[in-house]
Amino acid sequence: MRDGIPHGVWFASYEYAKTELTCYRLREKESKTAEDDIAIPMISGAFAATTAWVVGYPADLIKTRIQAGSGNGIMGTTRDIINESGWRGLYNGLTLKLLRAVPASAIGFLTYESVAKTLTSD
Repeated sequence: MRDGIPHGVWFASYEYAKTELTCYRLREKESKTAEDDIAIPMISGAFAATTAWVVGYPADLIKTRIQAGSGNGIMGTTRDIINESGWRGLYNGLTLKLLRAVPASAIGFLTYESVAKTLTSD
């Protein structure tokens, strides 16, 4: 659950952003290809990481607290976090997570698209 939903959001967000950006580039450039534009997979990957972590970060934080021994089950830990810091407490540390995840996702999807293009080209 902690990984399944965010990973689904990650890939769906990537495909959505890639499709939208590709259509935008084709309209703006009035060309027949946007395949060589490295910005598309990088921006799409950054968007995907941000979206996935915003969705999945609370579950990751709760899991981490439980593993560290400072949590009292899922509901108890959630309640403790909200009582300590309010609803925003479920996102404490998200900025640092995004500083790592966004560039990694951008580079990862650029690499994937580049390798896929190389392997499928004639």
